Amino acid sequence: MITNKNNNFISFIDFPKQYAALLEQAAVAVLKSEKVKKYQINFIMVSNQEIKKLNIKYRKVRRITDVISFLVIPELFIGDIYISKNRTQKQAKKYGNTWQQELSYLVIHGVLHLCGYTDYDVENKTKMFDKQDKIFKCLFSQG
Repeated sequence: MITNKNNNFISFIDFPKQYAALLEQAAVAVLKSEKVKKYQINFIMVSNQEIKKLNIKYRKVRRITDVISFLVIPELFIGDIYISKNRTQKQAKKYGNTWQQELSYLVIHGVLHLCGYTDYDVENKTKMFDKQDKIFKCLFSQG
């Protein structure tokens, strides 16, 4: 768990420990860009089967997804973001990313969902992915 002086925290459950600092950086980049000052976010890595169950239960969609976000207490910006381990490993290969890059991309995506962005129609998806890609490029174009 990563906590700062404002009692904000971000936790990573079942993620590779060596990725935590970069993934936190990705999440905080979104939160700063959206001017979210107080937050508590849990990132939970799950299997394809687990994320499919969540997708069916909460979205009535009978398929595996890579990330699903829940803003549990909106007034306090407390949320849970589930990321599929299996799906992200396959996607990393497909898109030519390292697994760490793919996880970072999905951390950004998940936090944007908590901030109210959606990707259910072309206009909103374009807006969300433009922001997501910009933040991702800032993280990985240093050096």
